[in-house]
Amino acid sequence: MPPRLAARWRNAGPRSSKHGSGRLAASMIDDVEVRAAGSKGLGVFARRPFATGEFIFRRRHVRVVDGAGLDSLTAEERMHLCELDWDRFAVLGPPGCYLNHSCEPSAMRSGVKVFAWRDIAAGEEVTVDYRLNAFDGERWPCACGSATCAGTVVGSFFALPEDRQRTFLAYAPAFIRAEWRRRRRDGPVR
Repeated sequence: MPPRLAARWRNAGPRSSKHGSGRLAASMIDDVEVRAAGSKGLGVFARRPFATGEFIFRRRHVRVVDGAGLDSLTAEERMHLCELDWDRFAVLGPPGCYLNHSCEPSAMRSGVKVFAWRDIAAGEEVTVDYRLNAFDGERWPCACGSATCAGTVVGSFFALPEDRQRTFLAYAPAFIRAEWRRRRRDGPVR
């Protein structure tokens, strides 16, 4: 990892009273690293083991744009977007912008926090399921290699099988949860 990025990541969160040393524990940025992830480009990797449910790090939003502002983004920024609601998007900063998709993710997002969905070994890639906060239905090839990978990601929470929607609903953003409830009540529209 380039030294200038490592220094910035180390200082990426609020101070925690949990550690008397004043260590910036809330970001836990020293516990992950960005490195090559094969055909996926760069990825986020655990530098130590994480137990199921354990906080890993806090994602940073570099900037937030509405739908009209998407055209002003660079190609690099477009690669690191996260939907905040139907017409607001966050450009993610490192290391969160390098979280790769997996159909069987090792981590979940809850707001800006990333935590272990299952035990993660030191050296293992930390992955998330992009479909949890997606709604546009865009399709792209999936390179996750998981046992349940269909080879194509459909960028929509609502394209997930019903049982997966129920499992992941609590970790989807508020606008997706509201739409899920509306669809249960009124039927699909979007």
